[in-house]
Amino acid sequence: MLYVAESLMTALGEVFGEVFGEAEEARVCPNYRVAILKPRVPIHVLDLRLQGAAMRIGALPSLATAPYPRDETQAWARAIYEDQPVAGTKVRGIYYDAAYSNGGALALWDTTGDVVGVSVRGIRQDFALSDPRMWPRVQGEANDVLRMPASLVARRSCPLCS
Repeated sequence: MLYVAESLMTALGEVFGEVFGEAEEARVCPNYRVAILKPRVPIHVLDLRLQGAAMRIGALPSLATAPYPRDETQAWARAIYEDQPVAGTKVRGIYYDAAYSNGGALALWDTTGDVVGVSVRGIRQDFALSDPRMWPRVQGEANDVLRMPASLVARRSCPLCS
């Protein structure tokens, strides 16, 4: 599964929004990365933002925007993946409005090799969130826009790194 957001703010909201409701700050692992990606081939997705799209698959329209528990949204994604509810098209993901920022977000599957990183003037646009070029932007988006204080976790105390 590959999660893609239209902006850094949307990505931060998606990654830390649910956790932030239970914690006092977004604790950023030194291994978290952000990249600009592009598809190499057309990737068909079910756009849950369209009027009536959720109802056509038996869901409520709030499926595309409400902060449902992760296990419920994962169950819907699995059902869409398995049932392929769009006639004549193999759906490889869903497009939805992120619950915590309202920005556009994609959940994609089976896209290995079909989505690649972007380079600008020879510099690959793939950075650790802790990179000095990114961290001020991360803090600005998290603190000022999302009202979600962000702090870096030491690698030795990060549960993802140990």
